This record gives sequence, structure tokens and C-alpha cells, in this order.
Amino acid sequence: MKIALVAPSPVPFLIGGAENLWSGWIAALNAQPGVEADLIKLPTAERSFWEIVDSYRRWSELDLSHFDRVISTKYPAWMVEHADHHVYLQHKLRGLYDTWPGHFPTEVACDAAPVDALLRTLNNAKGERGALPDIFAALEVLRAEALDLPNDLFSLPGALIRKVVHALDDIGLARTAIRRYAAISETVRARAGYFPTGADVEVFHHPTLPRTGSAEPSSIPQGAIFTASRLDQPKRLDWVIKAYLAANIDTPLVIAGEGPCRPALEQLAEGHPNIRLVGRLTDAELAAAYERALFVPFVPDREDYGLITLEALQAGKPVLTCADSGGVTELIRDGENGLICQPNIEALAIGMRLLATDSAARARMAEQARPSVAHIRWPALAAAFSQPWPRVAVINTFPIYPPQNGGQVRMFQLYQRLASYANVRIVNLGPHRGAPQQRTLVSGLEEVVVPMSTALAMFDRDLSRQLRAPSGDVAPMLRPELVPQWLQAIEQACEWADVVVACHPYGYPAIRRVWDGPVVYESLNVEADLKAAIFPHASEQIAAVAEVESQCARTAPVVFCCSLEDAARMRERHSLDETPRLVANGVDAASYAELPLEEASRLREKLGLGATRIALFIGSLHGPNIDALKALGDVAQALPEMAFVVLGSVCDAAGLPEFAGNVHLVGRVSDAELRAWLGAADVGLNPMVSGSGTNLKMLEYAAAGLPIVSTPFGGRGGILLAGEHYVAADVERFAEAIDNLLGERMATERARMIESAKQRATAEGDWHAIARQMWTALCAAGLVTPPADAPRFAPS
Repeated sequence: MKIALVAPSPVPFLIGGAENLWSGWIAALNAQPGVEADLIKLPTAERSFWEIVDSYRRWSELDLSHFDRVISTKYPAWMVEHADHHVYLQHKLRGLYDTWPGHFPTEVACDAAPVDALLRTLNNAKGERGALPDIFAALEVLRAEALDLPNDLFSLPGALIRKVVHALDDIGLARTAIRRYAAISETVRARAGYFPTGADVEVFHHPTLPRTGSAEPSSIPQGAIFTASRLDQPKRLDWVIKAYLAANIDTPLVIAGEGPCRPALEQLAEGHPNIRLVGRLTDAELAAAYERALFVPFVPDREDYGLITLEALQAGKPVLTCADSGGVTELIRDGENGLICQPNIEALAIGMRLLATDSAARARMAEQARPSVAHIRWPALAAAFSQPWPRVAVINTFPIYPPQNGGQVRMFQLYQRLASYANVRIVNLGPHRGAPQQRTLVSGLEEVVVPMSTALAMFDRDLSRQLRAPSGDVAPMLRPELVPQWLQAIEQACEWADVVVACHPYGYPAIRRVWDGPVVYESLNVEADLKAAIFPHASEQIAAVAEVESQCARTAPVVFCCSLEDAARMRERHSLDETPRLVANGVDAASYAELPLEEASRLREKLGLGATRIALFIGSLHGPNIDALKALGDVAQALPEMAFVVLGSVCDAAGLPEFAGNVHLVGRVSDAELRAWLGAADVGLNPMVSGSGTNLKMLEYAAAGLPIVSTPFGGRGGILLAGEHYVAADVERFAEAIDNLLGERMATERARMIESAKQRATAEGDWHAIARQMWTALCAAGLVTPPADAPRFAPS
């Protein structure tokens, strides 16, 4: 594997922790069997507005397609476009993110035409790489007219450069662009705005280059308190000096390093012969200094990671730090290998005095220092980023993007999470007369859409009339030979893949026409039972579905079902030797932001419903959902003061009754619109009385913080429990249950249910955990050989 490690070269050049990481990592990568790695650097100045803009543009134009994989760690190198792009994030341009001055405005106070045009372009970009030409063109127009615009418009930091950089980072780090996200510390992972919403971010603490050579730095006496750092304000070396003076100890204090704060620090230390600032040390001198040190104070403000900490611990020295020092605190275990003090001079002085005077405590901590970081090694970090990806092909009969109905949502969410473990290619059938597509949905997840042929479209039309129901899945199951282009795409995908999955059984006959290897069956329902409920009059087609599903399930090395009930029924229905494995429906729990009451009120006004209470039902064009919608009509009549909002393609069903005026059939909505309705609603409804699988809507309601009323049948699946997470009621008593749940007498119980359901959806129903269950089962079955897991150096 050929890997490019891409990194900015600072202008003016200096060596810091980032350079330390890249040097050690490139050597470790090249030590891996089968890996050839190169360090690609571009001069990257950031002293002015236009230097930052130009640096981002140059990185976005770099072509590294001759490498198999690209790894970036720092802005703006992640602007490189590559099909297998991994980010191991050190930090963003912090002055425009987490260290942005709180009193600075974030909106641009200039309405000049070129500024307005640029801001519109940035707002419309929405993380799409295709917006880059327009963004840079708008910036060039702005540059041409810069002399006629206010100077402070181009301030650094400033509101305009902040908006530009945020928009560009959103593009460079978009989930469609990045294959894998990781961070150097929990501190970095937790920073607001650093990663896309819902991204799965791993944490690895990286090693440091060994300090080699031999030296006896005469400026550092044996047993001194020693620290080394760039001498700038965020490192808070003034705190170290002030705490030392307050500690009233005789142990010498030695500070190594250079930086803009040196004059101020020298003035602070003036007249104190035991405090020495010795400037920059060579690697050999620094290694010797650590060995001679008594302990190492390192108290930066919200540090990304802090290699000084790691170097001190590797030298067997306790570290003194503060609770707000960020990544430093992830390596220090208070009282075991160092001390973590409250972030003030007084507490720091107490800690410094303890380490200087209590030799027994200091020796105990020193003994634990080296073992506490022994796992942080270069080979482990290199192995984590140099393994090839296994390949999974998934065959289905409908496009999954944009995800709108339950099946599309499940496939999109599940397989984009599975892309954390493998390259996934989904081959689907699209609408007749549509354009063939091969598109990347997120990095690592590719969808191939083959339009339905004219011959299949005609057969589907006739079959739908016969069944009196949509037959877009059954038609290709019965006559796959009518779409030769689909068969060709399936054959190519199967030959490319390490494992083949039939999602639904309807693509199984097509797979078997071109592929004779093992096929995993991912069942979203017990389809034989489902179709028997939808078109009970069509015994021939029901039997055909049952036969194909039986073949698919009985020959599959692994069968997955969405619920325990479906798994038991699948085994019984098709006489399987083993019960299928559970890969439940889930939810992207992190993406459902809680809305403050005032914001929810504004949404209600925007949706034209004012203070009217909203009951929400979500459903696709699916027989059980249609039955549920019809049943909802009587509930709405019993509660005329409420608005019953119905989302999804179920609104397009034929033969719906005439509903009361408080029933609003909204229809299909975008994901953003769905979030708006979930934020504005008062209660989520699930009046299901038939069907199979599980109901994603239940988890969506729970993750969005909605109280839920469901039939006992609708709550099947076991993730959310009746009485604990939702109110269960038969459809005939739905109106009474809704009224009671939203009443004042249940306010406390309602709040408890909402919080309990949200926690349950996050812990048990998140797609990340569900995808890992699926991946573990594929590995256990011997269908894929996963790369050896490198140890994570912090919990993730």
C-alpha cells in the first residue's frame, strides 16, 4: 500500500509537536510490511487573510491519486481530495474555533456587493466539494476590490476569515470526503465544530520521537524542577513561576524553550537566582534534562495533547498539571503518576510544594510514570492506519439515497457505519428512464443505481395491477433477466467483493444468475409473511416470494434479522438450523439536537400551527403503515384540538378515507424537514397493528426527545419497553392515552419517560453499535478477515 502523509510546512518554518508526529510516523509506516509511505508538505503561511485563503486553495488543488491512501492531520492539508482519505486530527485553526475571543462578533458587518456574494456562496456550499470553484472565484472578486473595502474586514482573527475557513473545513472534512476520522486526544475529539455531526471518531494517543544522544547540560542541576515549552501565553509558564514563588521552596526551577513571552518571564523571575530560563535545548540536552529533573510541571491552557507530558513520563518523572490543561490530563492519573491541580496559582503552588518535599509520594508516582505510557508506540499507530479495507457488496432493488422510507434509512445508516470497517458497494435498481448512477454517499460507501429497463417496467406495471399493490421488488425477483445491465453491475460487484449480501431476498435470483459464492441474507422483514398480508389474493406470487426467501435464508452462511420476533419466525417459517442473528434497526442518536422551548415555538409558527399541540406519525408507503394511518383518522376526530401531522410516502396511498381537518398529510420530507417536525411536535405516534421487522420511527421519536404512544404490537423489537420508555395502548384507546400523557398530572412521569427513552436509544439503538454487531458476525463466520486491531490509546 502506498500512503501519503500530508502536512503543512509552517511559514516561517519552526519545529514543534506536529513535526515530531510526522517524522516519527512516516518512519513507522515505512517499517510496516508492504507499505511505502511519503511525507508530502506544502509551504503554508497563515499570517494574513489572503495567505490563509491561498493555502487552502493550493491544498485543494493537489492531486495525490497515485497513492492508495492519504492521511492528513492538520489544516489545511485535509483539503486534498482522495478516495481513501483518513484524518488524524491534531487541531483546526484554533483562533477561529475553540479559542475564538468570546467578545468578538461572528457576523460580518459589511454589506458590500462582493462580500455579500461571497457570504451567499459560502452559505450555499453545505459541505459540497463542487462548491469550491465558486468559493474561490468569489474570493478572487473580493481580492480585486479589497482596496475599496474596510481594512478591518480582513482582520485576523475576524468574522469573515472565520466564515471562510469554517466553510472550507466543512468541505474538506465532510463525511463524503473522509474515509475515517480519528483524533490525537479526547480533548480534540470533544471540541465543538471539529468533526461532522454523527461522525465516528476514534482516539489514539501518539508517541513522541526519542531524544537521543548524550549530553550533560551544565545549566540544569541534578534534582531541579524542569519544564520545556514554547514560551507563549497559552503555555502559562507565568503560572509556573508564580506558583514556584508562592510554594516557598529552595529546589531550582529551570525552564527551557524560546518564544514571544520570554522577556516577560525573565522580568517575572528577576531577582530569583533559583529560577533559570535556558533557551532552546538540543535533543540530547533535553533528554539529559528530563533524566536530571525531580518532576515536570506542565500547565498549558486546553492543550491538544502535550508531548512534554509523554516525554516526562517516559523518563520516569511525575508531571504536575491543571484540570483545564486538556489532553495533558488524559495521560496523568492524579496521585498515581502525577498531580492534577485546580487551575489557579494557589493550588498549583501546593502541588509543587508536595512534589518537591514529599520524597515518598514523588518516588511512588515516578515508579508508575513509565508503565503508564508503555502502550503508546509507533508500530501500533502505524498499523492502525496502514491496513487495507475488506470489501462488501450489497444487492438490493431500490435506491437508498436520499433516505426517506424506513428501508432506505436503515440501509443508508447501517452501511455508512459498516464503512468504518470495509469498503461497501450497494447495487440497486432505479426508476425506469432514470439515469444510471455511480455515486459516493459517504467516503467508503458507494451506490450503483441501474435504471429499470423498459421490459421490466412493463412487466412491473402489469404485475402491480394484478397484485393491486406496488411490485417494484417482486418484479425483478421474478424476471431478473429483463435487466441485463443490473445483472452486469451485480456480477462486477460480486467479483470485486470479499463478501456478498442480499438485502431483502428480491435480488437473490439475480445474484445467482452471475455468482455462485456464499451470499449473506440481511432480512428487513419476514417477506413471505409481509407479502401475504399485502396481497393475500395472489397465492402464486406469495409462494414465489416464500420460495426465494427460503432459498436465500437456507443457503446463507449468516442470516440477519431486525428483531428477535422476526428471527424466531424466520427460523420457524423456513426450517433453519440456527436462529438468525439480530442486527436491529437503529438511530443516529447524536444527530437529534434538543430544541429549546422558544426555538420549538418559532418552528411551530413557521409551520403555521401556532400553539396547537402536534401529534406526529411517520410512515412509508407500506401496507401496515397504511392501516395505521387509516386507524389514526378516528383518533384525530376524538382530539379535534390537536394537529395530527403525517410524514412520509404513506400519504400517497390510494384509497385513503377523507380525514378530519386536523389531519395534515405532509408527505415525503427531507431529513432537515423531518428534524424540524420532530423538534416542533409534542408526541410521537405508532399505531401499528400488523407488519414485520421493527419500527425506526420509535427510535427516532425517542432520540428526538418526544414522548411516545404506541400499540403493543408497534413496540415490538425490545429496545424500547412499554411503561418504561413509552405508553402502550390499543388503537381504540389511543386518544385517551395521548390526552393523559400530555396532561399536567403526568408531567413528571412524561419527563422521566422521555429521558429514559433517549438514553436507551443512544446506548442500545445507535447505528455505530449495530454496525459493529454486524461486522463482528461477518468476521466470526470467516467471511472477512479483519485487519489486526491496533490498540486505542484512549476510550472512544
